[in-house]
Amino acid sequence: MTNLKTTFLSFELNEKSPVYGGKEDKLKIKKTNQIKEGKTSNNLHLSFPNHLGTHIDFPRHFSDKGKTLSNYPASFWIFNKVGFLKCSIHKVPEMVDNLDRSIEILILKTGFGKNRGKDVYWKNQPVIPASYASLLKNKFPNIRVFGFDMISLTSLNDKEEGKRAHINFLINHDILILEDMNLDPINTIPDTIILSPLQIQNADGVPCTVIANFD
Repeated sequence: MTNLKTTFLSFELNEKSPVYGGKEDKLKIKKTNQIKEGKTSNNLHLSFPNHLGTHIDFPRHFSDKGKTLSNYPASFWIFNKVGFLKCSIHKVPEMVDNLDRSIEILILKTGFGKNRGKDVYWKNQPVIPASYASLLKNKFPNIRVFGFDMISLTSLNDKEEGKRAHINFLINHDILILEDMNLDPINTIPDTIILSPLQIQNADGVPCTVIANFD
């Protein structure tokens, strides 16, 4: 584990940030002003899809009537009851019994994040069963966010199950999804998690900075 008391669990965005499905609409950065060219300041123009890098999925992502970023107050994004699992996807049902029932956010470190930067990261990630939404809500009635070190809740190995999973988490159980996390810095439970989503009005998903604090 990092020896820092506070660390990021999100990736910096750059032009190599992986996109679900290997799509080409990645982050594009254009220098619009440069001091070295005689301008008074340095400026960038950024263009990117909203589901890029470490990001949050909102219910609107899979329902025209679902909540968007604008429906969540600032207080929503502070989590003092954190659950952390370090295991493969298929072991989640047996491992959740060891966690405090009062958790508000569950962070799952599968180890698959080691493949980030390789095609396998988006081509062949493990399938997350849709049934896990009801499993987590039954175990943890206060859970608000489920985050993990994979590019999406939907694996290309089973897109139909991925669609069901998104609907079950986001719509049926009101659990937001935090995808593509950087979990390399931690091997134990943080005391506090703070999420800082990019404030885009009525967005169905946005990049998100994640900060973990260890008391």
